[in-house]
Formats: sequence, structure tokens, C-alpha cells
Amino acid sequence: MKAAAALAAALAVTATAAVAQNDMKAFASRIKPGLYEYKMEMDMGAIPGAPKGMGKQTMTVQHCLTAKDIEDGQLGRKDPNSKVDCKITDMKVSGNTANYKFACKGDMQMTSDNTVTFVPDGYRMVSKMSMNAGGQAMNMTHNSQAKYLGACK
Repeated sequence: MKAAAALAAALAVTATAAVAQNDMKAFASRIKPGLYEYKMEMDMGAIPGAPKGMGKQTMTVQHCLTAKDIEDGQLGRKDPNSKVDCKITDMKVSGNTANYKFACKGDMQMTSDNTVTFVPDGYRMVSKMSMNAGGQAMNMTHNSQAKYLGACK
């Protein structure tokens, strides 16, 4: 079952990047270039066969976001070898909040309802995901925040 947890963790990171690949121009004016710290917390619920407590995972990474990344809509990392194909639908932006859905097909099948709230030093995102990993249905909540740390080094 370690594979399922690793798959879900990878998918959560990929999902953030996959969202960024699509039409996220509405976010461009709300994000500035620089070094960001991304804190991600995933609650995969009870995964059948997994050790107790394995359903909750946290990860922190730092990433330099360039002006070109923002211009291109690349707000997260994108694995160039990824075979995940995601599409955004129902994008609604109001004030400092964006709500949207996305669905992925290919190697990772998933649907997600997302809310992104922009704050002065970054953003916070909540995603409620349903996925099929190797024929096993999984539900997960992914909370993340991106905090601006300063200029890239």
C-alpha cells in the first residue's frame, strides 16, 4: 500500500502543477516572481491495507517562480515526462478567491473541486479529490499554501 500513498502524494503535487498548465491567466496579476515555500498537507482518509496514520502526509518544498513561469501559467512544477492530461472547468474568480474544477485522464484519473484564496504573501488552496489508482478508488483532501519568501537566490 506504500505505492498508493506515494501515488497520491505525487498526484497532489502533479495536480497543483497541472492546474497551473491550463488557463490560469486570472492568477497572474495576483502572484509575483520570487522564491516561494509550498506547504502541502494531504489527508487520504483510510486507505485499505495501509498502516494506521499513513493516510495523512505533509511535505514542504521551496521553488523559484520566475516572471516567465507566471506569464506562461506555470505556478507549480511540471514533470516534463508526465502523462497526466488535466482540464479545468467552471472557473469562477471573485475578489481574491478562485473556484474551479478539474479532471485528469491518462495515467492518473482524477476529479477535483478547488478553491484558491490569494493573500498578500502568496495563496492558500483546498482541493477535494477523487481518483482511481490502479483500480482502487481513493478520496483525498489536499491543503496547500504558497508563501513568498523573497527574491530568488
